[in-house]
Amino acid sequence: MKDIEISLRELMRADPQLLLALEESEAVYWSKYYFTDEQLPCLATVVAGAFAGTVPEINVLAMNRVIGLGLMCEVKSKDIETIIHFYKKAGARQFFVQLPTHAVQEDLPFLLSNAGFKLHNNWAKLAIKLDNPIAVKPGSLQIKRVSDNPQQKEDYGQILLESFGWEDPRLKAWLSKTIGQIGYRHYLAYQGDLPIAAAALHVMGRYASLAFAGTLPAFRGLGAQQALIQQRLQDASEAGCAYAITETAVSTPEKPALSYRNMIRMGFEEVYQRENWIYKLD
Repeated sequence: MKDIEISLRELMRADPQLLLALEESEAVYWSKYYFTDEQLPCLATVVAGAFAGTVPEINVLAMNRVIGLGLMCEVKSKDIETIIHFYKKAGARQFFVQLPTHAVQEDLPFLLSNAGFKLHNNWAKLAIKLDNPIAVKPGSLQIKRVSDNPQQKEDYGQILLESFGWEDPRLKAWLSKTIGQIGYRHYLAYQGDLPIAAAALHVMGRYASLAFAGTLPAFRGLGAQQALIQQRLQDASEAGCAYAITETAVSTPEKPALSYRNMIRMGFEEVYQRENWIYKLD
């Protein structure tokens, strides 16, 4: 496992195009939530080659962030001003810019700090090579692909809403917006006839992204997420993907991150971290 970890990190550092592809794949799958929504306003734009998205009425940083800044082209102070103006005009309360710690222009953290951003925390980018067969072991659970069936869509959105502890009921439909979109696959885990967990996969060329996933609080510890990860890895491998990638909070002794530890246990490796630079507007 140690050799795999080193080889993945070295590969990432030696091939800037690979890192760019990983960041781009996340920006693409995330951007698909931001088309017109009459119930829950959301906006997106591109500034200096970076994706910026906001759901201004939902004060969740993951939904109000900038991905890929400094990777496509040089960033100027005016670009940062444009980003701030975008979120301010939208009515967001706060947002953050995510910077890969080893692949940004040298002065970008200084430019952000000078504009009023503060370093908030780090997220980890995790990856696994899909070069071995993936076995799915759902145990007593059943894993099913989500269709455009209205009940399945509602179950999917409701599970994610409850699993993250979010309260705005409009998010249930927002979280289901990508069902049926090109590149996306969605899954439900059932205990008997009851859906208890949900997850999404986005496939883009050689890269598969493990997107949203959650389990109803009362049914945690049954192995639903492990089975959903295995199913998504198997499907990504069969689709011809070379890598599966995901992102999560960094796990520390002071603040353990269960999702991080689960991914490491499943064979994922941390390939780099991203600094989250936060800007508060209220």
